[in-house]
Amino acid sequence: MIRRWRKRTTVEAPRQTRKGKSENVRKLRWTRSLMSRYILLILCAVLFVPVVLPIISVTYVVIANYTNHHVDQTPYGDATGFGKMWIGEGRRLDGVPPKEVDARLRKLHDDYPESSIYRVNGKGETELILPGTGVEVAATKNAAKAETRLKWMLGEQRTEVTLIPAVWEASDMLQFMKDASYRDPLTAVAFVGGGNVDKGQGFMVIEMPRHMLEMQRSEPWEFLYLLTFMGIVFLFFILMSVLFFARIRKRLIRLQTAMVDPGKEGIPLPVNVRASDEIGQLEESFNQMVHQLTDSRHREREEEQLRKRLVAGLSHDLRTPLTVIRGHMHALHKEALSENGLRALMRMEAKMDDLGGLIDNMLSYNLLASGKYTLKLEDKDVLRIVREMAASWYPVWEREQFEIDIDLPDESLIWRVDEQGFRRVLDNLFQNAVRHAAAGRYIGIATEEIKGQRVIVVRDAGPGMQKESETRGTGLGLSIVDLLIREMGLRKRVESSAQGVAIYIYSGVN
Repeated sequence: MIRRWRKRTTVEAPRQTRKGKSENVRKLRWTRSLMSRYILLILCAVLFVPVVLPIISVTYVVIANYTNHHVDQTPYGDATGFGKMWIGEGRRLDGVPPKEVDARLRKLHDDYPESSIYRVNGKGETELILPGTGVEVAATKNAAKAETRLKWMLGEQRTEVTLIPAVWEASDMLQFMKDASYRDPLTAVAFVGGGNVDKGQGFMVIEMPRHMLEMQRSEPWEFLYLLTFMGIVFLFFILMSVLFFARIRKRLIRLQTAMVDPGKEGIPLPVNVRASDEIGQLEESFNQMVHQLTDSRHREREEEQLRKRLVAGLSHDLRTPLTVIRGHMHALHKEALSENGLRALMRMEAKMDDLGGLIDNMLSYNLLASGKYTLKLEDKDVLRIVREMAASWYPVWEREQFEIDIDLPDESLIWRVDEQGFRRVLDNLFQNAVRHAAAGRYIGIATEEIKGQRVIVVRDAGPGMQKESETRGTGLGLSIVDLLIREMGLRKRVESSAQGVAIYIYSGVN
């Protein structure tokens, strides 16, 4: 049976403690771990709405109020307070004679000279008109009714007109009060004696340019400011998350690159450990593995060198006694021996030849494994070499009563090989068939076309590689075949079954 000798390398695992942990792995502090940082990130995200949002809202209100009272301060306060003041003035005039009412309105007009004030009595008649500073007053009279026109100059190219009827009808009063909130200038209406309640004593009106009052910020704009600030905070949180995971990804890619990028000896290079977190521990474990592989490779080389020296020394030491034994066996041929003695002597010579071949194989394998076997690759007709080798083995196959089946074409098959190495491959394959497939007594040599490529096939009818043969070998012959085929750039495929073994040899060039 053909057996292959395989090199085995072992990686020494780190020594384990009683608790089952490697002594080389340092204990990780929780505060430096990625888990603690990730939990902190999640905690910030969870507290964003219930904690950060109220803080942002309170901060915004404080800043907004501070800005309103110190930056945007206007002469007469805000519009809401101005309107409440006017309604309060109307409520305090309950039951006051008209002359005193007019006197109070003139006093208010002195306090607010930019405003225009007028009063309408309970019968709907306009009793008092006090125009503001810069307001043009013009009395008009048409066929329908008489009215006073107040012309406001609110800008370089903008004017507004207020029409004050001499006698107010119900429809005029309703429409005027309805439009008061939207008028420019700002218009405030209050019932005399009732404020917001009509007590039949008429009403009074004050109009003020809007730029003289502090206008309250509209709620949509406040919400937009708050939403913008929240968006900035949220984007900041997203940015921190992206940077956190991008840093982890960068370190993992660096470790992956170190794993797939081997050094000069085919072993990855160690990586720099930049942090003492989980990835840092993984990097430390990777560096330990690299050091263990390097030490194992060095031990393997030392063992290989020791094996090569042992094989060379053993081969040299065996050849000397073999030469002496062959000399004595040659001398025995000159002596008168019986027929049984001659047969025994011939068997001894055959075994001595096998032993000599084994020594040659050991030396050849030693040279091939160490890279000292020099090959001279040339374009050769490999079918001519196969015919010559088959012819040299023909007497051996006939003596062993083999059925010889050689079917080779007449044309040439050019491969780039070392001729001596290729002859050694065929010699080992034929010898292997004689030693381990003698029970089948068949040898076949042919060529086949497989996927458009010409292949040389060597077959036997032995028990196959799965079965034991009568003569057990060391497997060096097939190992030498594998090494020679690899060094010459050829390829080999073996098919083994109970019916025999088929070895396919083909060129490595497609």
